[in-house]
Amino acid sequence: MDTSGQIKVEDTDRGNPTAVSDGDSAQHERVFYRIALQTLLLFLALFAVTVYTFGRWTASRLTTPLSSIADGIRNIARGQYHKRLNFKASYELAQIQDDFNDMAERLERMEREKRELEESKQRMLIDISHDLKTPMTTIRGYIEAMEVGLIDTEERKRQILHLISDKAKLVSELIDGIFELSKLDSPDYPFTVVASDIAEFTREIAAEYYEVFEEKKFDFQYDIPHREIMVPFNATWLYRAVSNILSNALKYNPPGTTVQLKLLNAGKGVEIHVSDDGVGIPEAIKEKVFEAFVRGDQARKSDGGTGLGLAIAKQVVEKHGGKITLTTNGKTKFVLFLPNDL
Repeated sequence: MDTSGQIKVEDTDRGNPTAVSDGDSAQHERVFYRIALQTLLLFLALFAVTVYTFGRWTASRLTTPLSSIADGIRNIARGQYHKRLNFKASYELAQIQDDFNDMAERLERMEREKRELEESKQRMLIDISHDLKTPMTTIRGYIEAMEVGLIDTEERKRQILHLISDKAKLVSELIDGIFELSKLDSPDYPFTVVASDIAEFTREIAAEYYEVFEEKKFDFQYDIPHREIMVPFNATWLYRAVSNILSNALKYNPPGTTVQLKLLNAGKGVEIHVSDDGVGIPEAIKEKVFEAFVRGDQARKSDGGTGLGLAIAKQVVEKHGGKITLTTNGKTKFVLFLPNDL
């Protein structure tokens, strides 16, 4: 009995720890799951905040540049080409920004050139009207004076007829110059070049103008190589370009002026130099001297030439693929560069 009772006590003592251990384990599991759930919820909350923040950041990185680009497109549509994009973005969007700004700059330049061209055309129309009206008014005035008998002597009549002839010649030259300039401006006008000896061509011009300058008491000098220099050029138009410059030197300078015509090799082409030590060209028109109707004396005179000579010369040289420049360091010098593409 005592032994059995003792055994029961021992069984009871041994069972209690087992029961306690199972309870602790279950409690630990509940704590673990609770902590795990809390951790998961915290992680999900942090993940949601991170995704939201990243989404807002990414959206701002995209929407701000895209909004700027949209505004830029609207500015271009309204003709506001001077505005540029300026935002920070990824490489791709930054590249779009650079390309957009380049496009806007080109459009702005084209718009400015278009405006300048329109102003130039308007100014040209005014100049043409003035230059045609002035001599025609003079001619009509002289004719009316002769018709009513205000000019009664034969000598005076001869003088008036000579003046009328000069004015009519100027009108004819002006019309011819406008026609030539319009032909050179046209991209469809056939401009053919032929490989020829430009040294011989320049010598022929020098020979033609030598007596003219001598008669007007000018000192005409020329420096042209004796050897053959083959260059592709249009002899008719190039003659017009060089003769226009020589004629201007003769027209706007006093007797005693030294005028020089020179031909020399220059890099991948040749240069024709026409220089003089005369009255020079006013500072105010140096930048515009190759524009139509600009004259060396700045005067809108009916007897001051057509004002188209240098404009035609510039067009001719550029039609050859060359360039014409003006320098005025002590002398007035025009340099016509023609490329040698043989």
